[in-house]
Amino acid sequence: MAIYPLDNTIQKYIWGDKKLMPDFLGRSNPDNDSWAELWIGAHPKAPSIALCPDGSRFGLDRLIESDPVGMLGKNTTKRFAGRLPFLFKLLSAGRPLSIQAHPSKPKAQRGYAKEQEAGIPLDAPERNYRDDNHKPETVVALTRFDGICGFRPIDEIISNIKLASGARWRNYVGRLAVDPGRLELSVLFYNMVSLKDQNKTNALNITRLRGERIVQEETPNSPIGATFGRVLKLMEEYPEDIGALAPLLMNLFSLEPGQALFLAAGEPHAYLGGFAAEIMANSDNVLRGGLTSKHIDIPELISVLNFDSHQIDILDAKPGPDGFSSYPVRCDDFMISRARPKGSLMVADRTEGPEILLCIEGHVEISLPKGKPGQTGQAVILKKGDSAFIPASETSYQIEGSGELFRAAVPALQAFPAPQ
Repeated sequence: MAIYPLDNTIQKYIWGDKKLMPDFLGRSNPDNDSWAELWIGAHPKAPSIALCPDGSRFGLDRLIESDPVGMLGKNTTKRFAGRLPFLFKLLSAGRPLSIQAHPSKPKAQRGYAKEQEAGIPLDAPERNYRDDNHKPETVVALTRFDGICGFRPIDEIISNIKLASGARWRNYVGRLAVDPGRLELSVLFYNMVSLKDQNKTNALNITRLRGERIVQEETPNSPIGATFGRVLKLMEEYPEDIGALAPLLMNLFSLEPGQALFLAAGEPHAYLGGFAAEIMANSDNVLRGGLTSKHIDIPELISVLNFDSHQIDILDAKPGPDGFSSYPVRCDDFMISRARPKGSLMVADRTEGPEILLCIEGHVEISLPKGKPGQTGQAVILKKGDSAFIPASETSYQIEGSGELFRAAVPALQAFPAPQ
């Protein structure tokens, strides 16, 4: 076996930043394009290219197909049908992304089968399900990273709507004020995102007028000032888009570098700005509800949302025995950790499974031990922005140099309890 350096695809979307990703990768951007995501993995839409020791190049998906057990290990091959279960990304948001959520696995399987049976092409704009997998994800901030995620506690939602709409607040809140549960929250959210024509215009105008007054009266760092300040910014970015009101219902968050957030299936969210690493189940399924010109399917979005009401749970990495600090494991498809080697770090007797290493700072050399049958002591040099795939068959490797690395891997079977 070997360590395989990876050549990865840059996805250019309208919300991408023109400088963050090019500067990080040390590349020019002569066309001033919006560089949004760097995909590192084996998703069929844009698989990484593995650079083999003999100079040949293979899509990582094809390389894994050629020897699933050697590349993924027996357990991962069996659990995930011979596919790399995660997709690793760098994400650069220069403007807000859409309000969106991702389906559970059963929902994705049913939705994908239904659209396949209907003959909707995979690349059709109106397609909701582009594969049959769920898409939980963890985002780790590399710069300050802002967004909205999950529904606020219901008392906060009601308070925000009172402030935004004044005497008309009961027209918008409905029964949520007397029955504060998931059903009435789902009715409120559906009624909001479904507003059209004059009703939508009225809601936006009233909120804008009251929001401007609130922002003038509140300090910018107060919760109310921050909420209505964000609503007004979204109205500037997306005029006439009812999704600009989402912060009234959803939690605002700001991650500092190194902090992380886990997003479960059915969790509504929108990233608003910043640079981050993101790991997710190997899927591209997105249901959108606003702040976008792309396809929106409100009934389908409502059907995948969990309507849990809660506060944000920010995650920090905890040091482990192998020199890597790991973020909490919240699903069985992936785990993410980071290390700051200075000198030499030996990673030995690791759990059988595939890994992707991504260098985010400095300059490191990854080498395999000599003396093992078939081993030559191969070394791969990674600088900032470079990545490499380590097959499951490699039970140990050594890191030399000074820098910082992310490690994407598959958790052990016992790391995340099976759903009851």
